[in-house]
Amino acid sequence: MTTSWQTILEQQNALVSDMHSLSTPNFMPLPQLGVLQVSGDEAQSFLQNLLTNDVNALAINQSQLSGFCNAKGRLFAIFQLIRREGFYQLVLPKMMCSVLQQRLSMFVLRAKVTISDESENMACIGLSPQNKAELEQLELPEDMLVNDEQSSRYMSVSSIKQINELLPVLQEKKWGLASNTLWEQLDIEAGIPTVFPETKEKFTPQQVNLDLVNGVSFNKGCYPGQEVVARLHYLGKPSRRMFLAEISTNDLPLAGDEITNNDGDIAGHIVRTQYKDKNTIQLLLSLKLTELKNKLFSNESVQLKLSANQNNVLD
Repeated sequence: MTTSWQTILEQQNALVSDMHSLSTPNFMPLPQLGVLQVSGDEAQSFLQNLLTNDVNALAINQSQLSGFCNAKGRLFAIFQLIRREGFYQLVLPKMMCSVLQQRLSMFVLRAKVTISDESENMACIGLSPQNKAELEQLELPEDMLVNDEQSSRYMSVSSIKQINELLPVLQEKKWGLASNTLWEQLDIEAGIPTVFPETKEKFTPQQVNLDLVNGVSFNKGCYPGQEVVARLHYLGKPSRRMFLAEISTNDLPLAGDEITNNDGDIAGHIVRTQYKDKNTIQLLLSLKLTELKNKLFSNESVQLKLSANQNNVLD
């Protein structure tokens, strides 16, 4: 049977996300993600001067969560940054690639740097093995595999040709095909924030816990918005933090939608959402800390239930 990226995407579209499928090794094509490539002799210093994390600390084929802020310390984008031999890859929602490419290009000036959108040439697959042995059996080269530091998940970021060679191996080794929304669910449960066009420049890193998931370095040099981010870290406390919540509804809210209290006042905003099952939706919310004891509602007037486990965000 011929297996290709396109045929797998067609099969995936017919699937329903199911957390119970995690009882077997799964692979999840992630067509919602795109890839920017930053190359050139000065790519490392260029990114080091712009991003929230310490680019200089990355080894080849290693990744880190990082962000790019405006001068006011508001996040323009969040992404996985991967260092490759001779270039860097930024993996983020595909709908954010062109706007981030355009904004980063404004900082190139005379630097020896090229920024290209490789989303049509590259593909991302999420890998969720039960143990490391299952992953090792795939015999993937190092430049095809990225470890998610926040969990036991992995991601393959590869050319379409490499992906088409990998897919028959996954089927031969009895890896199950899972919905791409399962990866989104796992991101949400792990407290991984992201930025969409509707939420760019809305949140500071602390308001979406980027500093709590190793997405911010407070020891590196300056970057846009660094003074705001560092001042809040060293001299103050965030007035907002990100929290995991659930609502019982069939209608998926949107990133950027308002969260209100009983009086209709704005208590925060949605960072990202995804179905947990047919009638339950998981959300990451950026909330005012003063509102945590109040009843909170989505814009459909559905009451939210905050998770009891919030990863010590209030410490």
